[in-house]
Order: sequence, then structure tokens, then C-alpha cells
Amino acid sequence: MSHPPVIHVTIGTAGHIDHGKTALVKLLTGCDTDRLPEEKARGMTIDLGFATCAMPDGRRVGIVDVPGHERFIHNMVAGATGIDVVLLVVAADDGVMPQTVEHFHIVRLLGIRRGLVAITKSDLVEPARVAEVEAQVRALAAGSFLENAPMRPVSSKTGAGFDAFYDAFAEVVAATVEHRADGPFRMNIERSFVLKGLGVIVSGIPRSGGVRIGDELELLPAGRRKKVRALQVYGADAEEAFAGECVALRLSDLDREEAGRGRVLATPGYFQPTRFFNAKFLHLPDAGSALKPRTAIRFHVGTSDAPGYLVLPTLDPLPPGGECFVQVQLAEPVIAAPGDPYVARALSPARTLGGGHLVGTDEQKMRRSRGDWVGTREEEEQALHDPSAALLHALRAAGPAALKAEEAAHRALVAGDAARTELDRLVQAGDAVRLGDRYASADSLRQLAEDLAAALKRLHEAQPKEPGFTRADLRRGLTAEPELVEQALKSLCEAGRIRIRGELVGEAGRSVVDESGAALLAVYRETGFQSPRPDELPARLGWPLARAEAALKPLLQAGELVRLSEKVILHPEHLEASRVKLIDYLSRNDRVDAVKFKEVLGTSKKYAIAILEWWDRKGLTRRIGDERILARKPG
Repeated sequence: MSHPPVIHVTIGTAGHIDHGKTALVKLLTGCDTDRLPEEKARGMTIDLGFATCAMPDGRRVGIVDVPGHERFIHNMVAGATGIDVVLLVVAADDGVMPQTVEHFHIVRLLGIRRGLVAITKSDLVEPARVAEVEAQVRALAAGSFLENAPMRPVSSKTGAGFDAFYDAFAEVVAATVEHRADGPFRMNIERSFVLKGLGVIVSGIPRSGGVRIGDELELLPAGRRKKVRALQVYGADAEEAFAGECVALRLSDLDREEAGRGRVLATPGYFQPTRFFNAKFLHLPDAGSALKPRTAIRFHVGTSDAPGYLVLPTLDPLPPGGECFVQVQLAEPVIAAPGDPYVARALSPARTLGGGHLVGTDEQKMRRSRGDWVGTREEEEQALHDPSAALLHALRAAGPAALKAEEAAHRALVAGDAARTELDRLVQAGDAVRLGDRYASADSLRQLAEDLAAALKRLHEAQPKEPGFTRADLRRGLTAEPELVEQALKSLCEAGRIRIRGELVGEAGRSVVDESGAALLAVYRETGFQSPRPDELPARLGWPLARAEAALKPLLQAGELVRLSEKVILHPEHLEASRVKLIDYLSRNDRVDAVKFKEVLGTSKKYAIAILEWWDRKGLTRRIGDERILARKPG
């Protein structure tokens, strides 16, 4: 059986209690969204209701009916999360009421940008009263996304005005941009219920990505894996579902207790429970008083709400209408992601203070004196809608640590294939570097290079007689990984700021060769392939053994001399000459043994064997019995 096409748009109601939201939804859809017995008994919506509306072109959209009573604001916020279009309902007899105002502010804070207004119960009043209420709503909506929105009087009881209202409704829906379905799947659970013979069903509106029957999802915050057994979109069986749709899922091994509101279903590995969020915050203009630097709040995000504190970046209070970056510090972890809208409400008296959108998560509380906190938040905000910027921010946030593509994708909330493409673009643009299968930001690499250069300078100043220092010396006190250290040292070397000789790293211009070293180098340069053993140096130079050993050590560390074996040391010039002679001989004769090679070098078999074994270890030659052949093309 085929179903009508679905537009990925969800409409949500908003408005004061008893202003006719549920009746209007029933008039639109034929569906009574008051499903709970207590809702029927009390004649008011307590929890969220869902319905599907058929559009003129045969498409279907979802409608979320939210409660209007002040005591159920937490349910209203949960239902408003994920909607694209708001249907603000104002009764003609009452006009704009307290929850009308609060709901209006909430949908603004949640980032909703399209909507329309229904003036309900128009059959109860004279036309002049309808015009008066319309003026009230226009005043409330001035300067907002609803300022020029369609506004239509309608009676759910008599049907008067419905055709004009429906035409405006269809026009707004048709002009609404659909959700993008990229990124990892994530759905805040809005409802869970039991169907006889099927088990527990969960429903909600996915914020990102898509899901298919058979997919494995992670139920957060517990982290348990569940398989999708069946799904519905707008009440119809489907094979897959996407962001922005009203979705119901039947999952494997699911208990009602673990699937309550506030839980999240997501692609495994992308989201973690978090207590600290960095956010953009707007203090409502009619809030009445300035916001203190640390204010106790109830934090509403997705379908979760948790107690915590809203902390300003300075000790200056934030006046009504003010906007700034803040940190939300919660008493318990919740699941949310950068870009998610949120609402902050005061605890007592309960009222909406403001809200905005999250720009990032944090692992620790804000320290107002720690670095450029606001500047980092601005970078996070810029990355919200740009996958490339999000990945670059993830690499920068990793500091002196390279990330695999999968790790960067998870931190940036970018799908795997797209992440690899964007990371390679960052490398091509010079904003990132690739180290095998891992990536790091170019900024982090430059900073590491400066840190290493500063560490080297300090070591030289503390030990001016030392010709250089090992990589372990330089890394002491730094958290950088060895691969990044090598890349940073390479960049410093290419810039002519340091020199790397053997095991030692030194500032450019500093020589490892003192008077004793120069005398030793002269000996090894003169003796060629008949160089002295280390224990022969004292007799040859007339030095004490301690002086000979002290002079030899830095030369070996810096690569000014090369130890091939315990007894054989060569000057690098002669070692390079042996390579040239070896390649030349093997290019003409295919194989060589130690006896022949000692004749080529004009030395003894002891030296010939040590040199051949050296080039075996370097991969230039390969031993077959007592002979060697070239192991690779010389380069």
C-alpha cells in the first residue's frame, strides 16, 4: 500500500489555557489529541498530543498540541522542541493572557522562525472585539518573526472563518524550509507507551539524521544499544524516518521505565551526557530585573529539564533585553548538542528568564580568568552550521593531540564520510595537517613548535655547555604526542631555527664541536675505513680515558660521528662514501660478500662486515647467506 508523500515539517500549537488549541487541531485533523482520562475529565490538555494533517496536495504534516496551563510549561517546552511552525492560538473573548506571552517568548527562544495566529472563539464576540484582540497580538509580536504573520479569526464550534484560516495555514507550511536530514541520528523521546502485543513504543521528532528498520541506536544517558524493529512516520508504517518528522519507534528489549521523556535515541558514539554547556543567552526584555552573575534556573533542552545555574562570563549583571555567552552548570547530566535551542526558567517564582542556543559542551566549570573564554565561544558559534568549521574547531580543541577522522567526526557531530572529505579539504587549505590516519590543526602545530622552541631555549640557557638535548628533554612538561612533536621539530628545522643531528636537537648556530671534539673529528676523518676503536683513542691522542669518552659522547649523539658497532665508529663522510661504493658495485655485480667488499673499500673484513650490517639495518641491502643484494631502489 502506498502512502501520500510526507513533508518534513511539524507544526506546534502555543497559547493560554482554554483558548481552544485542541479544538482547533481537531477541526484541522479530525483527531482529538486529548488522550489521557484526566484530560477528558478536566477539559484541559496536560501532556503532549500528536495529530496528522492532510494538505491540499495530498502531503501530510505533523501537529503537536501542547498544554497551556502554567503548571505544565515543562511539557509545553518539550513539545515545542523540534517544531518548525508555530500556531499561536488566542481566544477572542480573553485576548492576550499570561501564558500567551510566555508561550510566545518560549517559541522565539527555541528558534522557531515561521508561524501564524488563530483568533479562536470568534463566534462568541462582536467583530470589534476580534479587531481589538488582533491589535493586542500585533503589539506582542512587534519586531518578531510573527510581526507580519497571517492572522485569521476562526470558530472551532461553528466552522466560521475556517476556509480562510486553512488557506493561510497551507501557505505557511508550503513556504517552510524542510529539515536537512544529514548528520548523526538523534531523537529526543517525547512519549513512551505500551501497545498490546507489540511492547513499548517511543515517539518524538528527530533533530538530525535518519533511521531505518534494523539500525542500532544508543539509548542515552544509559548508553544501552537497541535495534529498531519497526517504525511509523505520522502514524503510517514506514521503512525509514528523517529529521523533522513525527516518528514512532519499536525497539528491541525496551522497558517503559528506561524510555521516559528526556531520554535520547542516537547513532552510537556521537553523544555523551554532559553537565556543563556553553550557550548564547538572551535575557527577555520584559524580565523585570537584571540577571545576577550566577542564577539558579530550571534548564529546558530537548525533552529534558534539569536544575542548575546560569553563569555569566563577567561579574556584571545582565539587564533585561541583554544578550551574551553564558555557561549552564547542571546538577545532573543531560543529552544535548551544539545548536540546540533551550529555555531557562527561574525557580521561584517560576517564570521564563530567557534562552537561546547551545554553542558547545565543556568538561569543567567556567573560570572567568582563564584565557579568552568569550572568544572561544564565538568560534564555537561560527562552527554551528558549517561542517568544515566544526571539524576545525574540534581539531583546535584537541590541542597537541591528533584525532582520527572518526574521532573528529564524533566531536564535530559530522557524519563519517562527510567528515573525511572536509578534513582533507582543511589539509589542502593549510588549516590542518595529516599524520598517517590522524589529523591536527595547523594552529595547534604552530603553537607546539613555539612551545618546543621555548623549551629548547630554556634548556640551553640552563646548560650552556650542552651541545643539544634529546626529544625526551624537550617534551618534558608538554602533553604533545610524539608524531606531532616530530612534525613540529621538522617545521622548526625547515625554518632554520633549530638543527637536528642524530639524537640531539639544538638551536641553530650552536655547535656541538669544542676543541676536544674537533681533534676527534680530525682523527676519524683522516683514518677513513681504518678508524680507531674507542678504547684506542687515549693512546692515539695522549688523553686520559675520561676526556676521550666525554668528547666522543656528544659527537655520537649529534651525528657528527656514527657508531656502527661496539668497536667500529665512522665519520659520516666515509659512511656515505661506503653507500655510494656499495650501490655502484651491486649495480654491476648483483651480489657482494664481506671479502669482496673489504677489497672495494680498502679495509679489513671487520670494517666491511660492520658496514654491510649497518646498511642491512637501514634497508639498503638484504642478506642472503654470506652475500648481500640491493633490497630496494637507491634513492
